[in-house]
Amino acid sequence: MKKLILSTLLVTSSLISAELTNLKTISSNFTQLITNDSHNTIKYQGKMFAKKQNNLALWIYTSPVEKKIYYRDGNIVILEPDLEQVTFAKLNKVPNIITILKTAKKISNHKLVAKFNKTKYTITVDGDKVQRISYHDEMQNNVSIRFSNLKTNTPIKDDLFIYEIPAGYDVLKQ
Repeated sequence: MKKLILSTLLVTSSLISAELTNLKTISSNFTQLITNDSHNTIKYQGKMFAKKQNNLALWIYTSPVEKKIYYRDGNIVILEPDLEQVTFAKLNKVPNIITILKTAKKISNHKLVAKFNKTKYTITVDGDKVQRISYHDEMQNNVSIRFSNLKTNTPIKDDLFIYEIPAGYDVLKQ
């Protein structure tokens, strides 16, 4: 399940065309649905933040479990309070969200497509705002991330992307 979440954590955004080339920050609420080939679906909710500078992202999951996933240049830190653990991992096969949006090509008025490492990302827009990103992950699950209250190019403080490991947490390295 961690690999599934990791593969979805770096996707999102906002404005089309010229605005995408100037994208510096993104923040949004999200609902992530992951459906397997048996049609079982898991629903996650939370908030995400990303900055082009220093290639940073933070996904804060609030439901059905709490966890924070920090991303910086291919390095992942997952803090899981319910398990009292922190996991360190590398994630080089998944692009950051800004990369996906900047490479997306318009295929219709409401759809863009981006490809990265053989994964096709379909981006649904309404006007100039990204509404959803959908794709099939490496385990052939259908992943759909819906965005709400999406904001772009608003200031995000760097200290938001700094994690602290609580005392007593187990430390895992993958």
